[in-house]
Amino acid sequence: MIGELANLLEAPADFGDWRAEYAALVESCVLVARADRSVVRVEGERGAEMLNGLLTNQLADLEGSGRHAMLLTPRGRVLTDMRVLPYADCLLLDVPRSGLGNLLDAFRKYLPPLYARFEDASSELLQLGVYGPAAAAAASAVLDGKLPAGHLSVKETEVDGEPLLMIRDHRFAGDGLEIIAPHDRAVQLGERLLRAVSESGGRTAGSRALEVGRVEWGIPSYGIDIDESNFVQETGLEELAVSYDKGCYLGQEVVARVHFRGHVNRLLRSLKFLDALPATGAQLVVGEKDVGVVTSSVESPEFGPIGLGYVRREIEAPAELLWKAAESEGPVTVLEGPLGRRPV
Repeated sequence: MIGELANLLEAPADFGDWRAEYAALVESCVLVARADRSVVRVEGERGAEMLNGLLTNQLADLEGSGRHAMLLTPRGRVLTDMRVLPYADCLLLDVPRSGLGNLLDAFRKYLPPLYARFEDASSELLQLGVYGPAAAAAASAVLDGKLPAGHLSVKETEVDGEPLLMIRDHRFAGDGLEIIAPHDRAVQLGERLLRAVSESGGRTAGSRALEVGRVEWGIPSYGIDIDESNFVQETGLEELAVSYDKGCYLGQEVVARVHFRGHVNRLLRSLKFLDALPATGAQLVVGEKDVGVVTSSVESPEFGPIGLGYVRREIEAPAELLWKAAESEGPVTVLEGPLGRRPV
């Protein structure tokens, strides 16, 4: 058990059988160390106010709940997405590691230190995740049933006298609980969670099984499906991450103009490849016309070769296209929605 946990904290691609890890993800539950995420702490009397003037979502009323948000350039392009989480007397920003540099650079430029102080707390705080239909039962056995309920609802608690933050996630794998805690405490908690997950028929999982699940559930990843070339409305995250009832923020004018007066020319869609799996970057074509690009591609044990990609908005799903890359090509279906919507 101790050796398995040590391997987990190294965040390997798999533990020798990624298909078994995937099966546990969709049938029971898995325990994962989120090495792909970073944690930034923001403190100060006006920290929430200052963030509200930078990020896309409303952050003035985060009592008991977090919010998905984005940081944009002044021209409305995405620098990173994140989750903003209330914790004690500060805010924790759960940021994709690939977007951390952009966020820190922007904060150095735009956050006034008199009102808001920030630091990368990733070396201090560790994030664990339990995902799958049995995630809540497994986590409850360790946390005495004190789980937050709704999506992105949060709850502060203590285990053996040490504080930690719990975050409920209904978006990935149908259900999940994430825990942010000081590194040493998280390691001890991980041992107990691993026993509970194993007793629920689950196991540890690496990044490969998680990546397959992410694509099945149609969740874009910053640095893979989203980068600084994208507008918010292209990514499928507008409903989650943008408030049109708040005041100004960085890039707000462009976001509002697209929302109220125009549209974007392409949208992130789920894809089903009918035979071979193309590499990311493959073009999507109708006849000789380029109509999109593949951004993620994985082999799903349940659905076969699938992916995510940007497709021109005039292509109505379901639609049959062709992907082309170098000297290879193959048929692809643009789907109406993600494949992985399983009831919990």
